[in-house]
Amino acid sequence: MLTAVTLLAACIAVTAMPTSLLPRPWSDVASNAGDGSSRTLPTTSDHPEFTGPHKYEALDAWNNLHTELGRSILEDGTVTPDELAEVRKAYNACLSVYGMQVRTITDGDGNPIGESVVPVRGSMDDRRQSSIVDQCRIESDYQWLEPLAGA
Repeated sequence: MLTAVTLLAACIAVTAMPTSLLPRPWSDVASNAGDGSSRTLPTTSDHPEFTGPHKYEALDAWNNLHTELGRSILEDGTVTPDELAEVRKAYNACLSVYGMQVRTITDGDGNPIGESVVPVRGSMDDRRQSSIVDQCRIESDYQWLEPLAGA
């Protein structure tokens, strides 16, 4: 009986806890996932004034960026092919830790039409590989900047 009363009291205390004590998911985002730094990006609402037909996509990307590199690239509202190549290099660096690399798929004329992640060493099941690809896309900011490169 005492255990039930203690458990009930703990549940009530957690429910009544002020929201200021709850974790803030954005407060521990690494500012540079490439070097394993534990610094965090500023969590202010300041952002560049994005314009044009893709301003909402740019704002969404800005709010999800994890690295200072990503912020410096998107600051002007555009992602050039050279800038995307920098982010892709960070993405590949992350993948290489797990023995994978992203390769460009081209059409008959040599134009890029997509990409594929291929193992270069080791092996893992599809579920684990997919999880790592998702993690590296997000941590390198490739997830957010790649769609803006063509915009």
